[in-house]
Amino acid sequence: MEYRQLGKTDLKVSPIGIGTEHLKKLPAEEIRQIVDFAIRAGVNYFDLVWFLPNIMEGFKQSLQGQSRKPILAFHLGSCIRNGKYERSRDPAHCEKQLLDFLSQLDFDYAPILNIHYVGTLKIWKQINRKGILALAERLRDEGLARVVSVSTHDPEVIKLAASTGVIGSIMHQVSIANHMYEARNEALRRCNELGVGVVAMKPFAGGLLLEAGKEVKIPAYKSGWKTMVFKVPECVTPTKLLSYTLSQRGVCTAVMGVSSLEELTRNLAYLSASAMERDYAALLAE
Repeated sequence: MEYRQLGKTDLKVSPIGIGTEHLKKLPAEEIRQIVDFAIRAGVNYFDLVWFLPNIMEGFKQSLQGQSRKPILAFHLGSCIRNGKYERSRDPAHCEKQLLDFLSQLDFDYAPILNIHYVGTLKIWKQINRKGILALAERLRDEGLARVVSVSTHDPEVIKLAASTGVIGSIMHQVSIANHMYEARNEALRRCNELGVGVVAMKPFAGGLLLEAGKEVKIPAYKSGWKTMVFKVPECVTPTKLLSYTLSQRGVCTAVMGVSSLEELTRNLAYLSASAMERDYAALLAE
């Protein structure tokens, strides 16, 4: 496994990361098996967008048997009430929940503190006004976070966040579906210039880009651009899609959601794939 520097931070991340979007309905034991397998394969980046009880228990069980802790991205603002997800913009509540999640997983600090779901410029202004960005900066300065990140769907937010001097990495959709979106490309260039690491989410557009030969409708939040309707090329593979995403300027890791051990195994084939298997030129042509 060749690890990549996360922007100007001192963290080195695996090119393949694992998200928890599709683990929500799995039992803790199955989640443990998936995390264990990923770590054995060399994966060290996990995006904890959800802190649901089954996910936390699965990670807890896996991490207890690891000699070295992976890089976990804790989402600041993704909270739990009565066992269910809720989004919060209240600094005190967000801080209290973060400390609880760190304690549950026996972490002294969050390797990545990801400001949760800053989907639009309006939300970016909101988190600044309500003090969430200031909270993240304080937690970093107090040693409770190592790198402050932001998760967004808007290239304009990327450019603003990258220019703050506080944000060390940014999570955004980077897939072949938004290849022609100049705003995305400009934002990636800006991150590269400023040394802000890019964590690419939805490299498969929520799995829709894997529907070989089928006509699909990809909503804007999955494409990272606009709603798109098209026929997926027959030659598509997870390896080609990951190869595309990881070749884009500034991308340090591609976070893919998995829902089973079989799916994870299939996607991790990228790591041992040949140059021919990784060649995505035919996808661009279509």
